[in-house]
Order: sequence, then C-alpha cells, then structure tokens
Amino acid sequence: MPAAGSVGTGGPPVAVRAQRVRAHRTVAGRVRAGYPNPDRSTLMIRSPQTGHTSLSGAVAHWADTRPNAIALRCGETTLTWSELDDAMTRFGVLLLDRGVRMGDRVVLLGENSLEWVVAFLGCQRAHVIVVPMNTRLAQSQVVAQVAKVDAKLVLHDVGLGGTDLATRTGAQCLELSELLRETSRSSLESVAASDHSDGGEIPALISFTSGTTGIPKGAVISSAAMAELAYAFSDYFETGPDDSTLIVVPIFHNTGFADQLAHMVASGGTISLLRRYRTGDAAAELMAHPATFLAAVPSMLRMLMLHDEADAIFSGVRAIMYGGSAMPEAWVQELQRRWPHLKLVHAYGLSEFTSVCTFLPSDLAATKAESVGLPLPGVQLRIVDESGDDVAPGVLGEVWLSGPTRMLGYWDEPRLTAEKMTGQWLRTGDVGRIDGDGLLWLHGRADDVINRGGEKIMPTFVESHIARHETVAAACAFGYADDILQQRVAVAIETRAGAAFDEQELVGFLRTCLPDYAIPDRWVVYDALPLNASGKFDRKALRADFEAALQPKSIEHEQESAK
Repeated sequence: MPAAGSVGTGGPPVAVRAQRVRAHRTVAGRVRAGYPNPDRSTLMIRSPQTGHTSLSGAVAHWADTRPNAIALRCGETTLTWSELDDAMTRFGVLLLDRGVRMGDRVVLLGENSLEWVVAFLGCQRAHVIVVPMNTRLAQSQVVAQVAKVDAKLVLHDVGLGGTDLATRTGAQCLELSELLRETSRSSLESVAASDHSDGGEIPALISFTSGTTGIPKGAVISSAAMAELAYAFSDYFETGPDDSTLIVVPIFHNTGFADQLAHMVASGGTISLLRRYRTGDAAAELMAHPATFLAAVPSMLRMLMLHDEADAIFSGVRAIMYGGSAMPEAWVQELQRRWPHLKLVHAYGLSEFTSVCTFLPSDLAATKAESVGLPLPGVQLRIVDESGDDVAPGVLGEVWLSGPTRMLGYWDEPRLTAEKMTGQWLRTGDVGRIDGDGLLWLHGRADDVINRGGEKIMPTFVESHIARHETVAAACAFGYADDILQQRVAVAIETRAGAAFDEQELVGFLRTCLPDYAIPDRWVVYDALPLNASGKFDRKALRADFEAALQPKSIEHEQESAK
C-alpha cells in the first residue's frame, strides 16, 4: 500500500490542498487533451446558500448544516448528507490505494445507483477526471472509449466490465456494487484533509457525445463549468433544501448528472434515483416520494401523462424541464390545462456546453412551444451563415455559443477542437434562427436536413404538424435516398390508443398546413417508437431500418412522383 497521503512513488495526494490545485493547473496540457486556453468571459456564480463554488464544497456544507437530511435515495436505500460526504472522502482513499493520481481518468459504466453518484462526486473532490459512459454501448465501443481516455480505473455494473475489459484496455476494473463496501473499509487516517476548493479550469469531466459512427468525441468540462451550471439551475428554478428530484433519465447523460444531480447538490435537495426508466416504476416512485423538480425528454413525459395515476404523479411536481426535442404544442397545452400549477421550461443544451445553455420562460411554453428561449446569464448566442457572418433575425443559420460553461476542448482531438471552437465561440452544428423577440428556434441538426429535389425540409417542421392530428401520439420524420430527388420524406408514427392509421386522412390534413414538397412519401406505423439512450426518438435507427426494408418502386412511379 502507498504511504499515507501519496500515490505510488512520489505522487501527489488525491485529496489535495487548494494551493496544490493551483500549482497543478497545467494538467490540461500534461494529459494531452490538445485544447487551447479558451478566450472567454467567466461568470462564476457562488452559491448564496452554501458559499461554495464547487460540488464537493456544497456536499460538505450540507453535511455540516443538515447532516441527517436525506441526500440520496435509490429504492429502499438512502444516504444522508453526512453519509454521502463520508463516502466521498473514503472513495478518495480507494483511489489512493489503486494508484489513481490527480488528473487520471476514472470511467463510470453503470445504471443509476447510489454507488455511481458517490464515485461521480468523489472524483470531483479528488480532482480526478470522471468519464460517464453509456451502458448501451457494444463491448468493442466500451473498449475503444476506455482506451481513448487511457482510463486508470473502470467502475462498472455486473456484466459490463470485468476481466475481459481489463485485459483489453489495461485499466483496473471494479464492480460498482462493491464500491460502498470497499470504501467502508477504508481508513480515513491515510488520506489528507478533503479539498473543497473550486477546481477552476482544470478538467473535471469528459462527456462523450452521442455519435453513432466511429469513436464519439469527448468534451472536456472544467470543475468551474460544472459548478457554474449547477448554481445557475438552483437560481433559475429557485430550488433549495425542501426540493427534490427523481432522475428517470440515464444518469450518465448530462440531463442526469448535471441538470438534476449537480443542481440538487448545489441546492441541498433530495435526489431519488430510478435505476432504469419504466413508466410504471417511475409512476410508483413519484407517488411514494413526490418530486418537486423533474427533467426528461418529451416522450417520457408523454408516457407519464397517459398513465392512469397521472394526477397523483404530477400533483407534487412544481417545475418540469424538458428538452432533447421540441414538445408538441398540444402536449404542452394539455399539461397546462390538467396541472396549471406546473412551471414548464423548455431547454436546449449540448455536451460541449456542459449541458443546458438556454431556457424558454414558463409563460411562453404554450404560445412559443417550439422555441428553446433565451440564453442563460453569461451565455452569448449568434446565428451565422456558412462564412461565419451574423444573419438577420428570422434567417436560418448555425447556432454559435460562448460562455463560462463551454468545454475546454475535445479530449486528444486538437484539430477537431480547432474546427469546433472559433475564438470564444463554439460552433454547435445546430440549425436555428432568432425571432424579433430574441428567442431561439431550433430547426434540427445540419445533417438531419432533408434535401428533396433542392427543397430543404427540417424534420421537426414536419413532425410538429403531424403531431397536431388527433390520431397521432408521436411522429419522427427523416429523409431516405432517392435516385431522382436525392431524398424523399418518410415518417414513423405511433398512433394514440384505439386510433387507426389512415394515410389518406393524414395526407389530406397535412396538405392544409405543409408545402407539397414536405408531404411524406412513405409512412411506417409503430406500436411504440424506438428511443435511443438519451430517451429521444432514435431517428438514425428508424432511417436505417426503413432503408434496409425499403422495396424500390417502379421507375415510372418515381418519375411520376417527381413531377
């Protein structure tokens, strides 16, 4: 075992003093991330409740002031703030014992659990870079991502890691289910006093994007950015120790670990965890332990709205943040009609900006349902053309962002970082426009645009109109290859319970509100539209399945349709 307060031979302690952190700010260059020193303004929000600017400091504050209050709940198991604080510190000992140094990478590969949270926050305290990883990845993808970040330790659920992963990557592997037992045996005498200082611009997190081809990009997020966003959420939603949330999304996504976990840590509220999303399980948990704040994608909220106990589910909720895609106006109106007390906030964010960067004010949720609203304090927004010049209000262009929660860069991708970051600006790749009131409206990803014979069609535009039809529960539009027009429009739909699909009726309805070139050419009916790991409709999978099963029409029919 290493000597007390050290890692191996001559290594610095994991739980370091503030001055050691400042001296170690060159860690970004040392670990070959390849990102530049960003030219950006900072707006560090110090918590008005805790006085801290770090998540570690916030936990320590609540452990001192509310030691016996419940911080975490998963099923019947709970951790108080005091127990969480203690577990985080003991986790630092575990890292020491396994030779993990400050700046090393620790991968978390597991579903929502108390152990996952302890490890995530414990890495923040130890100034170790935490790497949340998608549990739905194939083994080859896991190996590639673990190797990409050169992880020192992989904490994993049963069946997701083990000897094979250790052999193929060289990383140590430990089952998450063993974590609390391992840390409970750790001696606090062998670790230095815990450091609650903010980590400044040193890397704290690598958040992989949701790419489905090749190895996804790893956005490097600083400790300061994590705290900045957490306290911004706490301020915007006016959350405090009396509030609570149920994390129904996978916690390895930004919505889970940033918008809910970090948010509630900053606020001192209670965090409940649903191991994996099932509508019935979520409903039961919300009735047993009501949450005042929820964050989810529209499809999850829709399933809860259709539940038999919907009134009981939503009665205790004070605020709902939703994003990932626009919620159909009809759903927003139904939520407001049935539960008028709800504060509904549409959000837009991305991994490269830690998470959320805009909010649509609740009073505009129905009238501006498809807008994602206004930038958070400290965030700047531009809409630019292909030359990088600002466009006029109402004109489509690429969304560029700047602000204190922007990533430091992509892990070990200097060329890609340079392409994505222009001075203080992040090029998002999202297509959007700003209206006369300054509200941002998204029109999809640049690579989702359907090009039908030269006419550019945004899938969200088609989906929003289809969703207005009384027989449709959900719709997902996408383009498919065509020899004559380049692409045509296909739509996968899910009908409401008891409703029958009638293509002629739907097409007739759409002809009253869509241009003729945007009318879908093909329809596919699903009992339930497939979701990706983020809980969004899996557009890429739907397109791939559709094209694989597509039977070509006759040339005569294609030529007639092209007229």
